[in-house]
Amino acid sequence: MLTDEQKLIARVLDGHVEDYGYFLERYGNEVFSLVVRLVPQQEDAEELVQDAFVHAFNHLDTFVGHSSFSTWLCRIAYNTAVSWLRKRRIKFLSFEELPHPTDAEVDEALDDETRIDELRSAIAGLKPDEQTLISLYYYDNRPLADIAFILSIETGTIATRLHRIRRKLYAIMKHGNKT
Repeated sequence: MLTDEQKLIARVLDGHVEDYGYFLERYGNEVFSLVVRLVPQQEDAEELVQDAFVHAFNHLDTFVGHSSFSTWLCRIAYNTAVSWLRKRRIKFLSFEELPHPTDAEVDEALDDETRIDELRSAIAGLKPDEQTLISLYYYDNRPLADIAFILSIETGTIATRLHRIRRKLYAIMKHGNKT
């Protein structure tokens, strides 16, 4: 049985392009929220969101429903933003460039509520894929399967990456962005 969104997709593919507006309205804020976490300049983020929606529209016939439309669209938006960042050759800190803390040090430092602004600043210094993983998991509470699809990684890899990212955040907060 087709969902309402699958029916809308079929209508758009049949030439009723005005029905695509539903997706813009329904998912525009979600996609913008994802992109603006990677590309903090609002004008650039807005342009990338528009590019992602155009790309999704142009490739709507490739949506096969293995994930929700929202997840598929977020994957397109993520790839669009990451490609944009790569073209600008922005340098991000790697975990190997920082001292390696213990898990207890990480838990203590990241659970201190007085350090929220410092944590947000540290998150901004992460690589785009790391920022996205943090955003999707902690901010958006996305299921692991959705995150794995959006980022094109195995579900089992997510926990390992989250652990490494937490350690990296601790190191950035403790030692700053000086490498």
